[in-house]
Amino acid sequence: MSVSNCETFYEDVPTLGEVKREISSIVGLREIKKQLESILQKIIDAEKNAADGFRVVPPKPFHMVFVGRNGTGKSTVARIIGKLFYLAGVLSSYTVTEMRGHQKMRDANGGLLLVKIDEEDPISSDTMEELIAAIDKGKSLIVLAGNHRALNQYMKCNLNLYRRLSTRLQFDDLTCEDLAMILEKKASIKGESDMLCGFELDSSCSTDSIARMIAELTPHNLRSLLNAHLLDQMLIEAKKVARPGENTISLKNLEMGIQNGAEIFKHLLNL
Repeated sequence: MSVSNCETFYEDVPTLGEVKREISSIVGLREIKKQLESILQKIIDAEKNAADGFRVVPPKPFHMVFVGRNGTGKSTVARIIGKLFYLAGVLSSYTVTEMRGHQKMRDANGGLLLVKIDEEDPISSDTMEELIAAIDKGKSLIVLAGNHRALNQYMKCNLNLYRRLSTRLQFDDLTCEDLAMILEKKASIKGESDMLCGFELDSSCSTDSIARMIAELTPHNLRSLLNAHLLDQMLIEAKKVARPGENTISLKNLEMGIQNGAEIFKHLLNL
């Protein structure tokens, strides 16, 4: 179970088996999954070599840029990468600390610092210098994340920082099928405190039928803006229209939830 304290994510001490399952459970992001699996296999091979008596030198941390719109899985992948580099012996901590451009520099304490870049939320020159110093110190892993336009705009003005970021991962928008699969996963989570828990999808809610409703009831520009961030509200709206005492979301409930959730976001975003 993970716990969020402000903007630092603390999770149970990871194992290779658990991280492997996390990578397998990622929906979409096929090329990124391949890269994560490659890093995982290198760690497994290094552990085997160490057990066989060979000297293993941990790799140096390589700082990254994540390019993609909201809801495409950047934070999820950052947490997996933090665990992988911890298991590889590169980082002293597996925690992930998030910060935004307007905030003061935060200390990742030997873990991963995820810096979210926004076109209307620029990083100050002081914070930029602190980021460069943190990269040069090499104790934490720095990841800059944002959409293509925001990152391009920022990097053109900060070449000293850009030259220190050696890896770029592209997070494509999720397809309607991807969104349907994530919605199914969210609905399957069991727990007591989460607003989304306690309800199950009816057997009529197949991946194909959910994907079709998402395609028909949500405009493309809304899906591109929010991707998976759409889904929690849609499930909440589907629960609202279920009959009292009913703990199963029917296909009709879900259809209304998707439609109502989309209308809420369209109103909020003036679409």
